[in-house]
Amino acid sequence: MDKTGIMFSALVGVRVIDFTHAWAGPICTMLLGDMGADVIKVEPTSGDFMREAMDGAFYVTSNRNKRSIALNLKSEEGKTIAIKLLEKADIVVENFVPGVMDKLGLGYEVVFKLNPRIIYCSISGYGQEGPYHKRPGFDPTAQAVSGIMTVLGENNRPPVRIPPAVIDYGAGIQSAYGILIALMERHKTGKGQRIDVSLMDVGIVQMSLYLAHYTITGELPQRMGSGHKAYAPYQAFETKDGWVMICIANDQTWQKFCKVLNLDDLFNDPRFSTIERRLKNREQVVNAVSKVVRQYKARELETILSDASIPSGMLRSVAEIIDDPHVQARHILEDVQYSKIGNFKSVKTPIFFNGEAPSTRLRPPQIGEHTTEILTELGYSTVDIKCLEAERVVYSAQ
Repeated sequence: MDKTGIMFSALVGVRVIDFTHAWAGPICTMLLGDMGADVIKVEPTSGDFMREAMDGAFYVTSNRNKRSIALNLKSEEGKTIAIKLLEKADIVVENFVPGVMDKLGLGYEVVFKLNPRIIYCSISGYGQEGPYHKRPGFDPTAQAVSGIMTVLGENNRPPVRIPPAVIDYGAGIQSAYGILIALMERHKTGKGQRIDVSLMDVGIVQMSLYLAHYTITGELPQRMGSGHKAYAPYQAFETKDGWVMICIANDQTWQKFCKVLNLDDLFNDPRFSTIERRLKNREQVVNAVSKVVRQYKARELETILSDASIPSGMLRSVAEIIDDPHVQARHILEDVQYSKIGNFKSVKTPIFFNGEAPSTRLRPPQIGEHTTEILTELGYSTVDIKCLEAERVVYSAQ
């Protein structure tokens, strides 16, 4: 299909039953929904507990392209409805603490007997087995136990975390990737798969460079702020009106840097002539570069260095990102209307096919917005649905 007609329909016809909450699980199912899957979000009648977090931003940024059915899974009839959904599903994704789905009667063994083609993906803090597997986990705890927080921040300062939920997002991506591989395998064998993704494992993957270096050298990583152990100067530098990240990773880039800023004294200084010497004299080269860049405005310096093919970037605020001409040219942001919030900027999945990134087909659903629609598809009559609502087995947004 050409660029103007692309519909992101690769997963049309694939049904996903989404028992997830918080961030990692919803990101996984949102990615599948972006590519055309019919994602049915199963949430309690009170709604996903993250709906109100950060004024609703948590929920609306991870639940587009889904339908919502609100069920009381602790009731027998609610469980029966869930089973009917699972019998005809292709994929189920859940991110409860291991054992919760079993207690609800919706664990892998039960679902597999009902539907041997099911791809059953569980996302948890520590995985489905191991000494820690029953522990609850969130992105910050994963950053802690995977070692990430030991390398963040400035030396001799308290530990810090990465505020964006990078492990949650990474776990969502890894889960979606595993699900797609399982779908390809099922096409060959007709059999489903059990997928286990752990936030701790995803964090450890992101620490793989440091783990390898430690096993090679016996050296533990040190906190270096925005700096890098392998390169110098390679960090954020303060300018007249902001900060610019400058990445000089080899001698050729250093030579270009000195040339474009007319730094003959630094270029000719034997202490800085090679990467090894700059690392040995890290403090001196950083101090020298700091004095130079303070003469420039941030955007001016970014332009000069980028035009010379020197990797650099002005530190941008959220407001500056939205107004950035390159961001606007990429069309990665779109305006979405949500009744409780109003208009907000939504970030598309950053994968471009024929020049297009997937857009929002379905805005994030209200609690139980599609309960009646989905129950009707399962064969329930209007009278049946009214009875279920009266018994508080389901909730349907009016």
